[in-house]
Amino acid sequence: MMQDAIIWGPLIIKYEWIAIAFSALVAYLAMKYWLKNQINVNKPVMEDISNALFWGFLIWKFSVILFNPVSVLGNPYYLLYFSGGERGIWLAAMVVLGFLYLQAKRRTISFWLYAAAMAVGLLTYRFVYSLFLLVFSNPMQSLLYVLSQLVLAIVLLIWMYSRKENVGNPQAINQLILWFSIGQIFSSFLKGYSSAVFVGLSSEQLFFLAISLCCLFFLNFRKESSIQES
Repeated sequence: MMQDAIIWGPLIIKYEWIAIAFSALVAYLAMKYWLKNQINVNKPVMEDISNALFWGFLIWKFSVILFNPVSVLGNPYYLLYFSGGERGIWLAAMVVLGFLYLQAKRRTISFWLYAAAMAVGLLTYRFVYSLFLLVFSNPMQSLLYVLSQLVLAIVLLIWMYSRKENVGNPQAINQLILWFSIGQIFSSFLKGYSSAVFVGLSSEQLFFLAISLCCLFFLNFRKESSIQES
């Protein structure tokens, strides 16, 4: 992780925060570019995504109150420098997906259009943030892991743009999630500090393995349904 910071009097601004903010800005612009041809729906979709991400950020930041209330009550300034961490990210992700699904139903817009735009944003964010890590982090610390995340993001973004017209459907999103999950499983072996939970896999790898199996089941189910219909 990036450790250096800009110290301006009592204010401490970590380079990591700058990297997160800049990566999020580029991801937002990438989503707008992805939706630019969706003239009738691009504005409401981006409005919903922006609102969802704003509330998702607040949930991630302040979920530390749920996960570590003792520290927050003991020192309210704890909220300024800490967040909900990985658990906060997953909580925020579930809220964001739930909100977007409800908005898609309310606006009668395909949820998969939201999903495709969010996927572009996520991959762009990972790409830009990985570049920051390569520049500002210790080059010997998890270098291969960062490079693997960078390459995975580039490959999946190229895949999405190469078949942009067909990405906004459940089958394509399912394939994207499948390859992303497989990439995360193999990429995690390069971290060097993950603790094995079962058969040599960490809890994060087991989570993505479960997602991969669900995606494969969905693909096989769709194939069988197509065969029966024909």
